[in-house]
Amino acid sequence: MTFKKMLLVVASAVVPLLAACGATDEATSIIDSATGEPVAINYPTDAKFVDVAEPSSSVQSAVVKVCPIDDPYCVPVDNCPIDDPRYPYCDEPVCDPVYDWGCEPCDRTNPAAWCYCAPGPINSSTTVRVGREPSASLEVNSLAGTSCNRQVVTGIGARIVSDSNYETLHVEYRQPNADGTLGGRYIARSGSNPYGTLEAWASVPDGYAVVGVAAGQQGTHDLRTLIVYYRRVELTASGVRMTGPVYQLNAGVNPYGSVNATYLNTNDANVFVGVGFSSAVEQTKTIAAHVGTFQ
Repeated sequence: MTFKKMLLVVASAVVPLLAACGATDEATSIIDSATGEPVAINYPTDAKFVDVAEPSSSVQSAVVKVCPIDDPYCVPVDNCPIDDPRYPYCDEPVCDPVYDWGCEPCDRTNPAAWCYCAPGPINSSTTVRVGREPSASLEVNSLAGTSCNRQVVTGIGARIVSDSNYETLHVEYRQPNADGTLGGRYIARSGSNPYGTLEAWASVPDGYAVVGVAAGQQGTHDLRTLIVYYRRVELTASGVRMTGPVYQLNAGVNPYGSVNATYLNTNDANVFVGVGFSSAVEQTKTIAAHVGTFQ
């Protein structure tokens, strides 16, 4: 077999593999003729959504009443005369750290406790910040699951508005299982405009999860280039791990354009469990990668 023919054989074998892993030479976004802004055309039409609301200041944890030393009418509930109006705290129930929400201390390992945190394959995570302004406040941010059971990222999409601020972030998550399989896909929508139309969207194939991301605006107020890096999720002798090569999926109206910030983690035990962004002066200045660790 000649060397040229050998190259053709290799190329014919590699091209289907790349196609199966999401590689494409086509733009996944188009310019809207009415607005002049990019619009993702590869966004799923049958997605299941979870809307992430801002934390409510009205939700507060219950606290145990502590009596001031100089208050003669503040006594332990067990000893107070409930019929005497001078003792205003007699009707307060005793806070049970197992069954009463907000009561501390609470044993998070007790399945009967209100604060129980059911463990999963990923029970620890950290946040890595990169970019020209790594410490800047995030304009959009998403982190799913619980601290005892994080979920893996399988898709990322976002929108930047005219003042160069991220206002919409959609992150696709899947629940990792102990046998290396992944649960169903759902998309968490967040940001100041969670229902905004995405300018770029990238979702990885079944059996894979995101291990890196890059974003580029090319001197505009738009997310023109979005790159996700991903690997296969499998059960190994060491437990559930990221295996095999790192694949790259380019998305956006200019999928192969220059990028402003990039983060990639190739440790077999690490995977994205969330992500956040911030933009300024027509550049993505901050990427916050929430990285989970398989136990």
